[in-house]
Amino acid sequence: PPMNFLRFGGGLAKGAKEIVVQGARVTVPEVREDIAPADMALGIRPEHIRFDDASKLRGAIYGTEYLGTTQIVAVETADGIIKARVPAGIHLNTGEQVGLALSSTRLSLFEKGTGRAVKTAMYDQAVEARHG
Repeated sequence: PPMNFLRFGGGLAKGAKEIVVQGARVTVPEVREDIAPADMALGIRPEHIRFDDASKLRGAIYGTEYLGTTQIVAVETADGIIKARVPAGIHLNTGEQVGLALSSTRLSLFEKGTGRAVKTAMYDQAVEARHG
C-alpha cells in the first residue's frame, strides 16, 4: 500500500523533534529547517505503524486483508483511512478502537501545499547513504 498521510497545522522550528497530530504528540526525526506556519502532512509507511493501546493517536478498525504472514489493516481516523502492515496473528474486529504507534525515526514531513519534503534527520541518513 502507498504511504499514509495525516494532516497537521503550524510551523516547524529547526531542531524540533515533536509535532501534534489529532491532539496526540508524535516524535519525529529532528527538523533541519525552519518552516513558516502552513498546512503540513505527516507521511507514514504502513510497515512503520503498530498498535498500542496507550497511544493517544486513535482510530477504528475498518477492515483487514490477509497477505500470508502479514495483514493490511485499514484504520479510520479523524483524517480518513490509513493502512498499517502488521503480523497476521493479531486478531482485530471491525469497529474496534486501536491506538496507533508510529516508528518515530521513519516518519516524513511534507508541506501540504507544495508537496515538498521537509529536511529532517532522516534526510541526513539518506544523503550519507548516497555519498558514504
